Amino acid sequence: MTRRFRSVTLAAAGMCLLLAALAACSSPQSPPFVGYKWTVVAIAHDGETTAIPARYSVFLIFTPGGQFIANEPVNTHGGTYRVTAGGFVTSNVGTTLVLYVGHDPVTLLAESAIDSLSMSADATASVAGNRLTVEVRGYTLTCQRDGAQGNFPQASLSSSG
Repeated sequence: MTRRFRSVTLAAAGMCLLLAALAACSSPQSPPFVGYKWTVVAIAHDGETTAIPARYSVFLIFTPGGQFIANEPVNTHGGTYRVTAGGFVTSNVGTTLVLYVGHDPVTLLAESAIDSLSMSADATASVAGNRLTVEVRGYTLTCQRDGAQGNFPQASLSSSG
């Protein structure tokens, strides 16, 4: 094989790998927020932004299998989501039913914001580095990626019959 032919073959193979990688990154089935736990670090609503301390344990998870999990200080919400052009839509969301009668403003804000995601919400989502911004029903959730991509087994998270 000539040196010129080998160079063309390697260049073509490299181009194929690059195109495959770009296609995988831009695939609508696999946006950059999928497969991670996202800790909510701030919530904006009605022109005011509130920092969410880690002790409140407010987070979002989007599994590759289409499962959606959201936690706020009082309840956990879980259901499904589907990817849209600008974000995602949740559906079939259920929640634990713990009643909160307190007055902590961070808890009340987090409850309302996460509840807004539970109502078959059409949310926009954008990722910049390790930050996810979700906008839904007047709330803006700023999230920080929490660790490496999760290992979510498909079989245990899929709904049965």
